[in-house]
Order: sequence, then C-alpha cells, then structure tokens
Amino acid sequence: MKLKRIIAGILAVSTVFMVTACQDQGTSSKTDTSSKTENSSTTEESKNDESKNDESKTEGEKLTLKVLTHRTDRKEDGSLEKMTEAFEEKFNCTVEYQAFKDYAGDVSTMMSTTSYGDVLMIPDTVKIAELGNFFEPLGSYDELKETYMWADQKMYDGTVYGLAHLGSVSGGICYNKKVWEAAGITTAPKTAEEFINALKQIEEKTDAIPYYTNYKDASWTASQWCSLVMSASGNANYETDKLTKKEDLFIEGDAYYNVFKLMYDIYSDSKLIEGDPMGTDWEGSKLMIAKGEIATMTMGSWAVSQFKQIASENGLNPDDIGYMPAPFTAKDGKQYAQLAADYCMGVNKNSAADVKELGKKYIEWFIKDSGFSESEQSVNALKGSKLPGYLSAFEGCEYFTAATAPEGLTGVWNAIDNDSEVGIWAGDSANFKLRMAEAAFAGEGDAGFKTIIDEMNSKWNATRDANEALKTYLAG
Repeated sequence: MKLKRIIAGILAVSTVFMVTACQDQGTSSKTDTSSKTENSSTTEESKNDESKNDESKTEGEKLTLKVLTHRTDRKEDGSLEKMTEAFEEKFNCTVEYQAFKDYAGDVSTMMSTTSYGDVLMIPDTVKIAELGNFFEPLGSYDELKETYMWADQKMYDGTVYGLAHLGSVSGGICYNKKVWEAAGITTAPKTAEEFINALKQIEEKTDAIPYYTNYKDASWTASQWCSLVMSASGNANYETDKLTKKEDLFIEGDAYYNVFKLMYDIYSDSKLIEGDPMGTDWEGSKLMIAKGEIATMTMGSWAVSQFKQIASENGLNPDDIGYMPAPFTAKDGKQYAQLAADYCMGVNKNSAADVKELGKKYIEWFIKDSGFSESEQSVNALKGSKLPGYLSAFEGCEYFTAATAPEGLTGVWNAIDNDSEVGIWAGDSANFKLRMAEAAFAGEGDAGFKTIIDEMNSKWNATRDANEALKTYLAG
C-alpha cells in the first residue's frame, strides 16, 4: 500500500539518522482535518546561510529560511509573501515558500533525505515516537501548553516538536444559506435523517446540487468526513476509550459508524450528488457554492474563508456562505463541536543552527503576529483568541478539545491506524473511504457498507491486540 511504503521508507532513513545523530521527524495533526488541502509543487530551492540571526534586524548577510506549505492558493496569490514582509524586516532575513498540491506525499518522500525545508507542516506519515529523529524540539509541553492550544499534537515524552499553525471548528458542514432558505430549511439538522431529508428538499425545490462530493480529489476531500467523528462522539476521550475498552472501530450507533453511514447513504442517492463524481473540480466548486449551484459540502471551517473570498471576488454575497454543526446528537441529547488543530509546524533538525533558531521565531511569529489565522477566518492556536463570527449556527453546541492521550498511550492510536493500514486520514485508492464511495456509487446498498466495515474492524482489532504498548498499559 502506498502509505505503508512511504512510512517504511521514512523509518528506514530515520534509523540511519539516529545513528548519525543528525535528524528529527514528526507527523501532522489529524483533523480536519483538516484544512489540509493538497497542492502542485513549485520548484524553487533555498540555501541555508551560516550567518548568525538574533531577535531584531542585524547587519551583514541575510539568512534565508525555506518554508514548505500545503497552501498553494496563498502562495499563488502572493498573500504569504506579503504577510511575511514584516517578519523579514524584523529579523533581517529572506523567507522562501515552496508549495505542494500533494503535500503529504511529496514532503514525506523528501524526508527520506535531509533536505526538506527549514520550517514545514509536519506530515501525517510519521509515528509520534519518530518526531525527534526529524524535528528540532520547540520546548516542553508543560511550558508551551500554557500559551498554545493543541501543544500535545506533536509531542513525544513531554517534548513538543510542532505547533498548530491554526485550528478549526471540526465537525461542521459548509453550505449556501440562500439555497437552504429557498428550500424552506431554516433550522440546522441535528440528526443524519434530518440532514438527508433536507438534501432531498433542496433537490425538489431548487436547481442546486444538494451535496457535492468533490470525489475527483477524494485523496483528501473524502477525509474531511473524518473531521466529523469526534464531534459526533461528544467525547473528549473517545479514542482512548475505544482502545482501553477494546471496541471495534465501527459499531452501529457509534461515531465512526454514524458518520460514514451518512456519507455512504448520501453517495448512494444519485439525486443528491453531482452527476459525475469522477469529474469534479475542487477549485471550480468554490465558485459553484458561492453562486448557489452547490448547496452543501463537508469541509472544515478553514474552507469558509476560501468560499467567502471567491464570492467577493466575483461580485457575490460572501454572507451567503454558512457553516453548520455536524448533524449528529450525542446520547446525552447535546450537539458537540470539536476545536481541532490543523497542520503543525516544525523545524528541520538538519538545518544550520542559526537557521533553526530563526525557524523557531518564525513559528512563534506566524501564530501570534502574522494575522494568518484571522485572515483565513480560522481558530488561532494562541489560547484566549476570539472565535470567528460565522460560527453563529453553532449556538447551543458545546465546544471541546480532544483530550491528551494518557502516559503510555501516546501515539498508540496513530500506530494502530498506520500498522493496520486502515488509514483513517489516508487517501490512497484502497482506503475504506474511497471503497465506500465506490460501493455507494455502484448501488451496493447496506450489504456493501457492511462488508467494508467488517473488514476494517478485523484489521483494526488484530493490530490493536498485537500492540505492545497497549498491552503494557492495560496490564497496569
């Protein structure tokens, strides 16, 4: 499997790097997610200078900091470079951005060498325990948790190797408010049944596509459904509880089952989705939802700003773009919304010492002072930051952040996910999400869904039961 081969290559290289004491790697947070949109790589290369940098402008030769990013849109429109001018002025340096469409795949491959930028979004392909082989420590969790949300996302043994560049309200649905209102829907659905009925109303009463799958880019768009799981569970300790109770991944009535059964049921009804899922276009869909040609898409809250921006650029009303809670009600009768980290930024352990120090300053500046999260209408990782105003539809929802795994279980969930090849956030062609979509398109019905989840449960359980860290933890 593609993901397996990538991980194997990285781990093999990490062994060499540990022996030579020259490297450090990590994996990026899962969410939402994730605003982890994937993009086409540029080719610029930057050089790491050996000159010294300090807290303010210095005389002499400038340092160059190479930053790898998944945000090709912000690279192409020049906003990243414009935003960074203040940092370059303050620290007398040059920042060069390299953007990738297939960020996780391309950067994971680059990480088989020592040349993978100076600051980068940590990809999801590396186990938590391998962070220190590729990335420079940013500080201890105890000190950083007071300042930053999600400081535990890229943490191993109390040391933090990456900080979220921004976050989102995970577990939500992007929609065109004008279309939903035209269909007579004025209250956000709170159950899967209500949500499907709303899509049917849109199909009957408007000309809009009720739900757009964006299936052509399914390697990441299908993964957006994963961001609904924690909110659907309403349980900050959901993953830990599933491990310690040794539960199946998919249990009818539980979060994973409920979320992906909803996806499957929508994809199974050709009247509710676009006519040709294989011919979708992510960039084009932004304008389509802004125009009201698309009613609904499952995306993290990070997408709201992109949809609003395209609306403004085309003389449309950005206020038509809305974001609603995931249509699930927990067993306690409440709706929940998870505050989730997006990609975490880390510093390449192989960069020159002065460049590494500059990289740490860049990460701190990016979160605290760049204004990027605000311009993207996302959640700032700095504790105490104000939430975006478009979350008005979430009134009545209870916000929560996923709990840190207890000592002894750090990274175990991700390890089981990777080793089992279930690949909750993965997007290769054999992944369960894509298989579900194809089975739904083919009209295989509930039997097709059951076949897939039974196989995933079998793979998950076998790997979970063989995991030594979990065995040790449960043994007490």
